[in-house]
Amino acid sequence: MTRALRAAAPSHAALSGIMTPMLKAAVGLIAVLSLGLGSCEREQKGISQDLPAVRATKARADAQAIASAVRQYQATFGTLPDSVADLCEARTASGVTGGPFLARVPAPPTGFTPYEYARQGDANFTITSSAGAVTVTAP
Repeated sequence: MTRALRAAAPSHAALSGIMTPMLKAAVGLIAVLSLGLGSCEREQKGISQDLPAVRATKARADAQAIASAVRQYQATFGTLPDSVADLCEARTASGVTGGPFLARVPAPPTGFTPYEYARQGDANFTITSSAGAVTVTAP
């Protein structure tokens, strides 16, 4: 190489001085991306395993709230309501006024069927909802 070209070309020492910080940055980037991937895998596990459990818990709590409102209706009027919709409005029966016992019927969690109210005789009832193999029932 001629003296002019050697003077214009960066020296090996100068190149290694630039490459070292770049190499460190690249290694750091790879480490951060690896940690991020691990976090994504944990989040996916949480979604696939924990979310169905949370939905079932919400459905169970909703069914219990509806069942509690049915019991309040029964205590007030001495009979079970004809439907869950009866719990959401005030009414007067035999001179007794009561309700509403629920502001609204709760919407079931994603994937669950609407809450079903079934009278079993004059004193018993069930509230149910299901999603796949999971069924919640109250009381």
